[in-house]
Amino acid sequence: MERAEDGKDWEKWIEQQIREAQERGAFDNLPGKGKPLDLTTNPYARDWELAFKILKDAGCAPEWIELDKAIRSRLEKARTTLARHWAWHEGRLAELDRQSGRWAQAERERVEASWQQAVVEFEQEVAAINQEITELNLKVPAPRFQRFKIDAAREIGRITKRFDLS
Repeated sequence: MERAEDGKDWEKWIEQQIREAQERGAFDNLPGKGKPLDLTTNPYARDWELAFKILKDAGCAPEWIELDKAIRSRLEKARTTLARHWAWHEGRLAELDRQSGRWAQAERERVEASWQQAVVEFEQEVAAINQEITELNLKVPAPRFQRFKIDAAREIGRITKRFDLS
């Protein structure tokens, strides 16, 4: 690309560069070509509106929104894993209710130990998620976007109550 000479009129030079780019077809495949411009404003963005628009156009979101999405996804995965384990636990114990003897008792103990391990892993995951929530709450632009921390015991109670097979 050639540069404007020191004495040359900058506006004419820029117009010439644009015209040449149009002739080469440099603007033919731009995203949104032929569609109206989205001129809606974000009432929450204030001074950050242009930055948010650039992020949105690039398919991104502000860091705190991406972090919130990751937190919600991670929590849903942890809940699903624990719920599956609870359903297996309850189903296996129901199968073992019809059996007696040392093997059945040992199997019941193994199932209970497995459930307890799943609870410990869930509590550890919730603790890690709560650390991310603390980080999120420091990054949000306003207090109304903050999240409450997760109560692991309450979550476990919801899952065991919802999936109680008895």
